[in-house]
Amino acid sequence: MEKGTGNDDAKNMGQLPNWNGAAYEVARDVLLQLIGHAASQVVAGEGEWSEKRDRWTSLLNSLDPRDAYSVQEVLDREAPVLKSITEGLNQ
Repeated sequence: MEKGTGNDDAKNMGQLPNWNGAAYEVARDVLLQLIGHAASQVVAGEGEWSEKRDRWTSLLNSLDPRDAYSVQEVLDREAPVLKSITEGLNQ
């Protein structure tokens, strides 16, 4: 039986070898900024932000730099939310 490189196993688990850590760092920063914004809204009495803060915190805690799919999902779903918030604050 031939030994594989392990790359097939990594791909099947949603993980890619040598994943670019830059995308992970961007996804992490997006979540941290969203958590910070939500926390400030909660302090200001906007209670509905508490659930969003908790969801983003959970995403951050489970984010794995080796999991290209979850990193990309954060970039696809949460980065536009941050952009919208930022644009709203700048108007």
